[in-house]
Amino acid sequence: MAITDGNTNKIVAAIVFAAIVISGSLVFLGVRVNGGNLSDDVFQEKVSKSIDAYIANEQKKAQDAQVAADKPKFVTGDFTDDDPVLGNKNAKVSIVEFSDYQCPYCGKFEQESFPQIKSQYIDTGKVKFVYRDFPLSFHQYAYPSALFGECVHHLSGSPDADYYKVHDKLFETVQNGKFDYDVMSKFAVGIGVDGAALKKCFDGDKYKDEIAADQKAGEDAGISGTPGFIINGQVISGAQPFSKFQPIIEDALKAGAVTK
Repeated sequence: MAITDGNTNKIVAAIVFAAIVISGSLVFLGVRVNGGNLSDDVFQEKVSKSIDAYIANEQKKAQDAQVAADKPKFVTGDFTDDDPVLGNKNAKVSIVEFSDYQCPYCGKFEQESFPQIKSQYIDTGKVKFVYRDFPLSFHQYAYPSALFGECVHHLSGSPDADYYKVHDKLFETVQNGKFDYDVMSKFAVGIGVDGAALKKCFDGDKYKDEIAADQKAGEDAGISGTPGFIINGQVISGAQPFSKFQPIIEDALKAGAVTK
């Protein structure tokens, strides 16, 4: 995305502030070092030119950094793995999300952007959605939530459908407080998951390797934070608005195949 006016102003303000500090340092040092060897006018001209050069250099670095950030990033491979699919499994376009149930930005995507993506692309059969675990170490409820979801996915008679029911419930509960096994277990049993098998799976940390594999796949794709997405090979970072996803999805639909 382009630098907004607000961000530009902040950058310029930071540059000017730094220039003032540098200017003050130069004046102080100039008086001490030059001992009056340079006239005030000549010295001030040199300081002014130094500040102008500094500002121009910092502006160029900021612009170059923004250009690099705006450049689309692509990876090769099918990142859907064997994780639960929401939507048409034969859809030519896939959205793979690497996410953390406790991450507030993941919750923001879930509430704000995902409903439009689901109604316009997933429910219509154009796109399949795959959720993969990327629990961040500093979120204490992220890993147990991921583990619970994996257990449900592997124990349910309707693995994909039941997983996404639990997925939604996990976001609802964890975003609003904490992971509560008893609450989630009751919900899972209510949709047909065997309670004893679920308890054994969870207590035994049965799918820790699966979760680690999800996270490694995300890291290998260049994802370092959550949420992160891969749409037919294009990497998207952060809880972007629907308007960010839509043109990328449309381009992928026109291309018509998952990048391999």
